[in-house]
Amino acid sequence: MTIDLQAAIRTSEELLTELRRLDGVELVEAQGRAARHQRGQHTRKLLYLAHVCDRARVQVMDAYFAFKEADQPGEQEPDER
Repeated sequence: MTIDLQAAIRTSEELLTELRRLDGVELVEAQGRAARHQRGQHTRKLLYLAHVCDRARVQVMDAYFAFKEADQPGEQEPDER
């Protein structure tokens, strides 16, 4: 069996790219519409990145469960007599 983590790798690369892009961004601390808009954009981006993190976790767990199923091929249903 081959463990396929390509989907998780692609998702993790997307996450890393976006984290690097967002790291160190300085927010405008003004009260105007533009500042609120910028803060809203960053809030949505951070929530999206948390979602991408969850997606990578699920993709790794899918690979884990596929591995576990392949590792236990001898389990059979009992005969009904």
